[in-house]
Amino acid sequence: MDRDTANTRYGAGVYAAATSTIVVDPNGPLYDDQAQALALDAMSATEGCIAWNSLVTGDVSTYEVRVNLSRNGIDSTADWVAHLGDCLEPDMFGDLGFVLSARAEMMRRDGHAISLAHWQGELHELLAAGEQDQSAHDAVDRLCPAVAEVDEWIADAGLLPEGTVLRSLTGVQCSRVVTAVRWGAQSGYGDRAAVRQGLLAARDLAGAEFADWAEIGTSTLAGWTLHEPPERRRAAWDAGLPALATLLTAVDSPWRNLDFPLTADFTGLPDWFGDD
Repeated sequence: MDRDTANTRYGAGVYAAATSTIVVDPNGPLYDDQAQALALDAMSATEGCIAWNSLVTGDVSTYEVRVNLSRNGIDSTADWVAHLGDCLEPDMFGDLGFVLSARAEMMRRDGHAISLAHWQGELHELLAAGEQDQSAHDAVDRLCPAVAEVDEWIADAGLLPEGTVLRSLTGVQCSRVVTAVRWGAQSGYGDRAAVRQGLLAARDLAGAEFADWAEIGTSTLAGWTLHEPPERRRAAWDAGLPALATLLTAVDSPWRNLDFPLTADFTGLPDWFGDD
């Protein structure tokens, strides 16, 4: 697969890691809003060697899909719709989502990157003011250094502009929504209208949170990595980087040929710290 090695937008680590193969369905959408939505899950599709723009996951029958869904408590259209709704819940990342959102707001307020010590210290003050118990403080001390470590891997690879850090894990959420839509389509629990609405919901979610494909892809890989136990995080990062790097640099990548579905101006972040 051709790589755009003349383009030096990313660090050398990205170009070196771009070794995956992108599979495309010639009968699937390529340039419309549904293609944009399916491209949100292109990383897991590329890792699994399935077509990024297909609603069909490999040679799996409807019966097999329904059996797999049943193991996860999904046995009807109503169950699938409820599951899709769960995938779209804004608070699905718990403490990890909280510390990241808080850091993003601190940087917006201060106008520059903040240190790990500053981040942790201000969060501890916020938790103390809210009379949170010790488990909340322990979560801050566990999660903030883990995110800072992943920030270093992002910087080492050259995935984002210098000085940019992880803002959100919503890339994982977008990927999960598209995966859920695929299972709904292949199981028959989702009709054409429901599948389209699910794809557009994923597209809108991505456009409201991220600025470009590089940011959402980095968020997705970082999210996968941070959900692993500490001893497996580096291996998870290294395993996922080739798919991300390939999608960012290959000339036939959907991310190189589709506009990112940008829908937000990023000025509506919540004011948690009382500044005007």
